[in-house]
Amino acid sequence: MRKNSLCSALMIVCSLFFFSISVHAEGSNPPLAEMKETITATALEYDIPPEILKAIAYVETGYKQFDEDGNPIISPDGGIGMMQVTPNNIDVPNVDEELLANDIEYNITIAAQVLNDKWNLAFIPKVNDGDRHSLEDWYFAVMAYNGLAKDNDPNLYPGSAYQERIYNRIAGSSLIYWSADYFEFPVFDIRYEDGDETMKFPEGVDYTTETVTPTQQMYQSGEITYLDPRDGAVNLYVGSISGNERVQMLPYTPLRVTGERDESPKMDNDFIYYHVNSVTTDGYISSAYLNEGSEDIVFSDPIEDERAAALAYLSMNNYVNGYLDGSFGSGDKLKREHVAVILDRILDMEMPSGYELKADDVDSDHRYYEEIAKAEYNGYLGVGGKIRPTEYLTRAQMASVMVRAFNDYYNEPTTEHTFEDQDSIWTYETINKIYYNEVTIADPFRPSEDITRSQFALFLYRTLVEY
Repeated sequence: MRKNSLCSALMIVCSLFFFSISVHAEGSNPPLAEMKETITATALEYDIPPEILKAIAYVETGYKQFDEDGNPIISPDGGIGMMQVTPNNIDVPNVDEELLANDIEYNITIAAQVLNDKWNLAFIPKVNDGDRHSLEDWYFAVMAYNGLAKDNDPNLYPGSAYQERIYNRIAGSSLIYWSADYFEFPVFDIRYEDGDETMKFPEGVDYTTETVTPTQQMYQSGEITYLDPRDGAVNLYVGSISGNERVQMLPYTPLRVTGERDESPKMDNDFIYYHVNSVTTDGYISSAYLNEGSEDIVFSDPIEDERAAALAYLSMNNYVNGYLDGSFGSGDKLKREHVAVILDRILDMEMPSGYELKADDVDSDHRYYEEIAKAEYNGYLGVGGKIRPTEYLTRAQMASVMVRAFNDYYNEPTTEHTFEDQDSIWTYETINKIYYNEVTIADPFRPSEDITRSQFALFLYRTLVEY
């Protein structure tokens, strides 16, 4: 498997200046953010991931339509303008070469049409499912945009072939990678005929990639997204990107896109800042951290953003369910039988075949008999001899259950915290452990108080998600 080498470390945008569509001198390049805004709008019009069209603009000319003397950039082989469209080598009819050279928006539009034509070529291989919104799936269309010449053969020129430079740019500038290498493509079957350096592909041979990366720059107004967990908490800029007010948003926080967006004015950054709404605030956040969500991860009663993140995480992993009215029942008390069900969904608990409950307060036809039996066998519930399935779980009992079930997730405390209600705590060791590991931050702890469904969701989230 070949791996693309990536660009050097990126400068992350710290401030963003706003540009309207400005009137600029003929033969001069408009501000970079304005260029990117035009490219993104055109990409969306033609159903092309903006990451791809922006990477082409960068690799071709560094986002320039005109040179330093104000003349349109024209390459020796006839490529014109920012997107280096070559009229003699494209199938787009009635191209106006004067507009192509002098009108930036026209140049980008023709480039989008050319790339779409390449996508529709019948003789190039298909990658994965041929999904227009998956970045890897555009590999051969991007190759064909520059030409199927031998110079673009990735087997002969790994890392430097045109399409590989495009994907290197996307990985770095759109900030979508997790490590030093991201996009991976298989070794392709590419052939040549005698005396012809044009790539040929065997019929019926398509490819799959290990990574399938959805575009993060095609979200529309009203769509639900959630925050990527890879870098922990990320900044949401309140008011505007240029302001200093920021809020740390936790992984899996659901965010509703408003439709408003801003482009970065930095050459190294091609990601978009989307305006989004959370439970308690709104602001701008980088597209690099947004993943496609659904209404299923949004509840009507999460109270605040950390709780919304917890519910979204647990819901998308099918650990918990909400109610039919769209709420989670955040303030409802949690029954012990439901704890067994949630633990089994998370831990996939095992028990010997034919195991029978030792506790005598659960009927064999109980709807959660198997989950309760697993919880008893593994020592998470019923250590006092009874299950008491319909009783509510107290906060002190919750601490004990969490430590029994998730002890491997926790560090051993090196300090002993004294709670305001220390005298009422009878399970201090387990409560101190979850406090030390910041599973709970409550002081006083209130050990006898029944735990709510959303409180338990928070404890699970703080245990299972790193941020």
